[in-house]
Amino acid sequence: MNKKNLVLGGILILLATSAYLYQGPIQKWRSSFGKPDNFFAGLNVDEINKMEIERNGEITVLEKIDEKWKIGGTNSFFVKDSIMENVFTVLKNTVNASVELVSENKDKKEEFQTNESGVKVKFSQSDNELIDFVVGKTGNDFSSTYVSLPESEKTYLIKSNLNSAFARSDWYDMTIFSAEKEKIDKIRFQYPTREFTIEKKDDAWSGVLPYTFSVSEEKAGEVLDIMSNLLAAEIPEQIFESTGLDKNLIIIQATGEGIDNTLMIGEANDNNLYYVKRGDSDNIYLITEEQRDKLDKQIRDLR
Repeated sequence: MNKKNLVLGGILILLATSAYLYQGPIQKWRSSFGKPDNFFAGLNVDEINKMEIERNGEITVLEKIDEKWKIGGTNSFFVKDSIMENVFTVLKNTVNASVELVSENKDKKEEFQTNESGVKVKFSQSDNELIDFVVGKTGNDFSSTYVSLPESEKTYLIKSNLNSAFARSDWYDMTIFSAEKEKIDKIRFQYPTREFTIEKKDDAWSGVLPYTFSVSEEKAGEVLDIMSNLLAAEIPEQIFESTGLDKNLIIIQATGEGIDNTLMIGEANDNNLYYVKRGDSDNIYLITEEQRDKLDKQIRDLR
């Protein structure tokens, strides 16, 4: 190879290297130049086992128990699995998200809701605090969120929907029962002055106690729908007094393959919602008057 070809080859290598550097590392450096660091970058989300979320002056504490998230200060109220799955999906995206500084003016924090009006969030691993931040309103693209650190005057826009994950009040799992209704084959109805039982045999419902009586499939189905999949209307104060749950006003028990759902219904509150609890739990819920009425049956109502 002559000297001229060597020089041309060297020039080509130099040009190729320059193009790679410009399109790759240099371009990446230019695009990130001046951008703030993502203060979530060092967060290992798998280490989080406690969250404190303060919204509108109310603090909700979430504690990881095995693979479930329990509402702190309650006996056995948990967060719905799908809610926590979304939280951790958002958090894992947040760790690698791009961040833009939008304001260094403390007075602007009100506009972005990264002041006292925002959602204060704190993550811990046992007693070790991992990060403390404020979630503001959603960005104009509806997929970004304004965020700030509690003692900072700065507000950032992060390419992650933290607002949808934490600006919520529905942390409680409202599920009272969730079962396959096809597996229920017996329902016992108990009231202060009467008690009766219906059973399903050969895919047909009939009354068996205190005597044999006919049962409408449609009427039995209405009870089945509630006793297999029941959601609370609200979660009340967990105070047993004045609920009427000690009076055994209505007790419905639905059983079957791997299912034993017992519901105790008490009295109504001032909003005509009825206090209920499961037979195997001290958690108190409220259901609607319509739901309660569908379970307040006479034998004739099922025919």
